[in-house]
Amino acid sequence: MLNAIATSSLPKTRIFVEPDKLTADRALLNGPGCHHLKNVLRFKPGDELLVFDGCGREAVGVLEMYQGANAVVRILHDTEASTESALDLTIAPCLAKGKKIDLVVEKAIELGADRVCVVMSERSIRSISAESAISRVERWRRIAVAAAEQSGRTAMPVIERIRPLEEFLASKPDDALGLVFTRAAVPDPPETLRQRYPNTYKVIAVLGPEGGLTSEELEMARGYGFIPVGLGPRTLRTETAAIVAAAVCQHLWGDLARRPLEKQSNQ
Repeated sequence: MLNAIATSSLPKTRIFVEPDKLTADRALLNGPGCHHLKNVLRFKPGDELLVFDGCGREAVGVLEMYQGANAVVRILHDTEASTESALDLTIAPCLAKGKKIDLVVEKAIELGADRVCVVMSERSIRSISAESAISRVERWRRIAVAAAEQSGRTAMPVIERIRPLEEFLASKPDDALGLVFTRAAVPDPPETLRQRYPNTYKVIAVLGPEGGLTSEELEMARGYGFIPVGLGPRTLRTETAAIVAAAVCQHLWGDLARRPLEKQSNQ
């Protein structure tokens, strides 16, 4: 990993580039990336920037030229940086009104989540048109790209399609620790989770809606191997609970812990 001196000398601007558009010596930016570089940041040939492909590669480059709707970047050298947590973390908030999930996506990505999957529960929004669902997921993916650029992520998180709660719960892999953060849970301190599950490398955290999951939904979650977890005596908004849950998981098992774990070779 880069030392503090080397990191401070890197360009401040980071732009995501599709993996197939990043070669050994060139990067081709198109669409939103080119537009942002040309019309928002007003980059000129010769200006330096960072590009990353979301698959672990980050490189220092210099803008060479604009070609129509594309920007050609000449690669100077790879940074060899890695900002990814050892914890494989999925955040699954219940669908909420307005732009609350926008904030959840942005902050979960900043906190190192690998995936965000919005689910529909009894007390959340339970029906949404196919067109609206596609539109929302596309917006969340754009937000995820911007958050990854801003926060220095070297891997691009996945924004999954909106799914019914039971369908999502049933898809939990056997090697993942499933947690349900809800006000209906017994307020057992999250710190006890690390004592009970010390060797955890993959966590799926479901966030109940502001009204909480129903008793039937909690029982269903338990049936699929999920553990109810409380977040203190106060009632938290959906977006607040998701941010806190992501931070708690990274503190217990990820790179906010005192001794970050290393990913297992078979993960």
